[in-house]
Amino acid sequence: MKNVYFLAIGVLMSNCVQSQNYIPLLIDSVYNWSWRIDIHGDTLVGESWAGFSYDSNDSLIQRRSPTSRSNYSYGVDTFYLLSEIIDTNNNWKTFSRTTSVFDEGKTISKFTEMYENNDWENSALHSYFYNATQLDTLYLLQYWSNGMWVNSYKKEKKFDTSGNNTEEAEYYVDSNGAFDYNRGRLFEYDNANHQIQEININSSINGVYFTSKMNWAFGADNLLDTIRRCNYSYPNNGTCKNVIMATYDYFGQDTIVESGFTWDNNEWKYYGKELTFKGQEIYSDKPDSVIYYYYWADSLVHIPTLKRYLHFEDLGNNIIYFKEEEYNYFGATDEWLLIRLVEAWYHVKTTVGVGYVFNPHEHVSISPNPCKVGQSLTLKQQKDKGSREILVFDIQGRLVMSDILTNQSSFQAPKRQGAYSILIREDGRLIGVSKLIISE
Repeated sequence: MKNVYFLAIGVLMSNCVQSQNYIPLLIDSVYNWSWRIDIHGDTLVGESWAGFSYDSNDSLIQRRSPTSRSNYSYGVDTFYLLSEIIDTNNNWKTFSRTTSVFDEGKTISKFTEMYENNDWENSALHSYFYNATQLDTLYLLQYWSNGMWVNSYKKEKKFDTSGNNTEEAEYYVDSNGAFDYNRGRLFEYDNANHQIQEININSSINGVYFTSKMNWAFGADNLLDTIRRCNYSYPNNGTCKNVIMATYDYFGQDTIVESGFTWDNNEWKYYGKELTFKGQEIYSDKPDSVIYYYYWADSLVHIPTLKRYLHFEDLGNNIIYFKEEEYNYFGATDEWLLIRLVEAWYHVKTTVGVGYVFNPHEHVSISPNPCKVGQSLTLKQQKDKGSREILVFDIQGRLVMSDILTNQSSFQAPKRQGAYSILIREDGRLIGVSKLIISE
């Protein structure tokens, strides 16, 4: 149960980390394997496969597994998905189709039909609405019933002037066909637009009440310091009781230590830690490895419980291989046993819009590296280039600096120590990615 706290907080932490530009990959195939022992002591092994196909523009045209497949096609501002399954006679049978409509890159609607009685029948309609600044303020779900679209669910959002989502409200239709408030969330942000608070709200026959609150605290370096969760008593009396807490420490440029605490007898009790060793962050933000430890207070020792290894490998010819292994520690036999395996094969996306082509083998380097705060850096390439755009991202994926180099190769390092990812573009094309370490 202790590990659940780590995993739950880890998910919440990931929600705070902004996305970053990485070398774009498209998945070609994936294999999943899992092993576990059920409550009866029986060993259960699960396996699954999926393959993917693309057209000459790197647009997905099919996803297939042993028992189902999805076929994709495209029109002007329109996307079509046709789903098929294997029937009892081992033949492909049409199951459903979905038509998605876009406007300026925003999803406007998703219309789903089911193939029944040798004909298409309306099933569901998802509609999306935006305000003048293109923020998604309303989502509406309707189902086809008795020859008409009937409301089922909606979600409403509010935003502040910075575009931050400050409030969400979810409604389900009651027996009279009217929307009834079901649950919601309230959000707060600091001056750096970090999300620092989330309050969850539920409703019942006794009215609306708060259920839980999460708080995030960031340091002067913009890195996450602490996450705390408390639960409100019911009915809500304004008191939120502490439940769990995680603190974060950063060692060097590649190690994050997450320490977990539970609230017990009016104090925080330490129960374990998670060590994350950051990866190269070339293809994604996946780390190299993660190890979980439970703290046995009586013996003052950390007991390993779970570890994960993640690895990207360039196989050449624009093929990238990914492997993730997860192990559980069994103290009775003092051994690590593999409980989950994921293998995936990707290819480097060669077309991203007009003129967006990337050659992963083109040599790009930055020197000196490591460097000092604010130091002059030199971009080196095999060939002389004209105008190049430099994009510098921090460890959390935020764009902290950009520069245009025209007939020059020098630019200034950021004025804060840390690990950075640098993307180099030319005429809208990603031509190189580099890591940069800055010290005092």
